Amino acid sequence: MTGRERNRKIAVLCGAVVVVAVIAVAMFIGMSKSGATDKMTSAEMACGEDHVLVVDDAGDVYAWGHNLKGELGDVTCDNKSEPVKIEVPGKVIQVAAGNELSFALCKNGDLYAWGNNESYQMGDGMNISRMEPEKIMEDVKAIAAGSNHALAIKEDNALYVWGRNKDGALGIAESDCDQKDENGYACQSTAVKLMDDVTELSAGLDYSMAVTSDGTLYAWGSNIEGQLGLAKTDSTNADGQPYQSVPAKVMDDVSKVACGVRYQALALTTNGDLYCWGKNTVGSVGTRQVDDTENNIQTQPLKIMSDVKEISAGSAHSLALKNDGTLYTWGVNNYGQIGIKKGEFQYAIGEEMIYCQATPVELAKNVEAIAAGGFMSLYRSADGVLRSVGCNLYGQLGIGSEESSISTAHAVYLK
Repeated sequence: MTGRERNRKIAVLCGAVVVVAVIAVAMFIGMSKSGATDKMTSAEMACGEDHVLVVDDAGDVYAWGHNLKGELGDVTCDNKSEPVKIEVPGKVIQVAAGNELSFALCKNGDLYAWGNNESYQMGDGMNISRMEPEKIMEDVKAIAAGSNHALAIKEDNALYVWGRNKDGALGIAESDCDQKDENGYACQSTAVKLMDDVTELSAGLDYSMAVTSDGTLYAWGSNIEGQLGLAKTDSTNADGQPYQSVPAKVMDDVSKVACGVRYQALALTTNGDLYCWGKNTVGSVGTRQVDDTENNIQTQPLKIMSDVKEISAGSAHSLALKNDGTLYTWGVNNYGQIGIKKGEFQYAIGEEMIYCQATPVELAKNVEAIAAGGFMSLYRSADGVLRSVGCNLYGQLGIGSEESSISTAHAVYLK
């Protein structure tokens, strides 16, 4: 069984059709390969389903992992198990990774994209996948990538959206979209304005979230797993599945938000309280408590931790970094992505056992930054070293190993 076939089986267990991951999270990177400490003060990282992007202090971009659609910026389309440098014009200050799609934001506000473009998710007006960075926007200050769509905040704090609009992912009417992809889904091929006064943003599989300057969290798109944190939505699709067609208020006093693929979402309040909601079949919500026991869904935000300063969500697992530097994780653990060999409970899919952790467990101490990929986890310790753990089917751990999964964290070094 291939890694992606196994992932699809896990998705079926959770009520999903396909599992993809996209979460973009800022990180610092440590130590050179020679062993000399190289603490970076402004480096960032973004994780897609199976690939990773990193920006070093010089503003250079490095990538590794899956490369079928050229998401590593490498025309060979070969997977890379160690970091390789991508040539992006200008000094890069932020990166974002979707499903086989990459973005890089330069200091001057220019936004570049490359990789999968079959649903117009690059935002360049075309549906031709590209293996090298292409400039698509100017005056951008923040970017987030969903599985097949993207969001950007411009310098005036206006939020723009583009890509696939399945189940209201863009927050605009399908009739307002200018294209359709090969599957017949409405798509917006270039960026259109959705909201004003936005400070934070995140996106998953066919859903999106944004925080305005007053701390209000808004959500829209697919709500099949309760991932919007809304007890009720305004629409249903042809299959009777719920979605929210326009941005709707979820909660107040939010400082940060993190979308998983489709199972869970997280919100961090200004006082450090962590709330989570969504599908809890594999422990993605971080508690055994749910308000819809029949479907095992937590439909509204539920507080699960305090004293938290950073959050990140992967396909069906999540990370939370507390103020004291302790890193906690929970959710599905089929590849060791939460840093332990098994978990609190397990499922059988055919002859394979899937291990899950329903409540947060400690992964590491003295951690300064975190990121959750599809089925992997990354963190930077106070010693300046970046470490990765979990799925490595396409080299996405960046450690040069051919092992398919690793449950003990290993150091990653930029070349």
